[in-house]
Amino acid sequence: MKIVEKYLWQSVLVPLLFVIAALFTLWLTFDIFDKIGRLIEKGPSPWLLAKYFLVQLPDLAQSILPVGVLFATLYVLAYFSRHRESVALLAAGMSPLILARPFLFCSAGLSLILYFLSFSLSPTAQANREKVKRQIKKESTEENSFSQVVYRSPKLSDKREGTIWYIGRLDLNARTLQNVEILFRSEPEGRDLAKVFAQSGEYRNGIWHLQNARRMEYGTEAGLENAGPILEELQLPELTEPPAMLAAKLVPPDVLPWPEVSRLAGDTTRLNQRLRAPYATENWHRWMYPLACPLLCLFGIAFGMTDARRNVAATVFSSVFVLFAFLVFTRLCVALGQGNRIPPFL
Repeated sequence: MKIVEKYLWQSVLVPLLFVIAALFTLWLTFDIFDKIGRLIEKGPSPWLLAKYFLVQLPDLAQSILPVGVLFATLYVLAYFSRHRESVALLAAGMSPLILARPFLFCSAGLSLILYFLSFSLSPTAQANREKVKRQIKKESTEENSFSQVVYRSPKLSDKREGTIWYIGRLDLNARTLQNVEILFRSEPEGRDLAKVFAQSGEYRNGIWHLQNARRMEYGTEAGLENAGPILEELQLPELTEPPAMLAAKLVPPDVLPWPEVSRLAGDTTRLNQRLRAPYATENWHRWMYPLACPLLCLFGIAFGMTDARRNVAATVFSSVFVLFAFLVFTRLCVALGQGNRIPPFL
């Protein structure tokens, strides 16, 4: 590697790390001053208190890394332009692509970091923070457990039977439920066909196993019922809804791990287009959002190489405007996609 290329890499890496560290520090400082008073009243240990603020870093990185890339690129190119270094390098025969290569490589590396964080760490960061908050308050830390869940199977054109679930308690981690009633109905008439009562149930090997269950069949005539015996275990292979799907409406797509989001986005047999839209949009969002790092880096290179020497203030203002427009447009498109107003990939 030539001396000038080493100088370029050093000139890019140091400001980039400094800007990212400064943004993290600034954000954490505001957060600490905002919440530290209420948390200290509970008397937590220093480790638990530090964990409360640090556990959110993967989620925070989603917002900070693209911004850090843009500002670091602008700073370095503005410094080069002000001291005529970029002019000297280009006049000496260095191509603009070689000059921009360290910026593009660094932004691509940060994109890979965002892909890694998007897999599970970033979506679950806020849930982990709430768990630590409950530990500080000495409250129950039970996770992924829901009470009084009502689930209605989606209406599909080729489906002649639907279900309505009334669940007393649903535990996603243990894949169990308690005090459940499942009503089978004809579609689209909405006529009751049967009902299953169970004290508890467990989801194993893709099948619900209900304990202390009874099935009641409804006849074609009104008021005609046929109640079966109470069984120690009743298997219902026709019910394929996993626990995560029963609680899907209670858990926003952006807090689910990426494999779960991808599975729900592609589940065309049990979810119609309207119900799949939030997960399909979130799935596309996780594929595309990390590319914000090289995208904003390209904007920074364009502004820094052409305008920084003439007017630094105008360059910064233009870049901030692009960043603000990008973030607003991204959130708007995600909201429209999750509401099934536009195709998910848009």
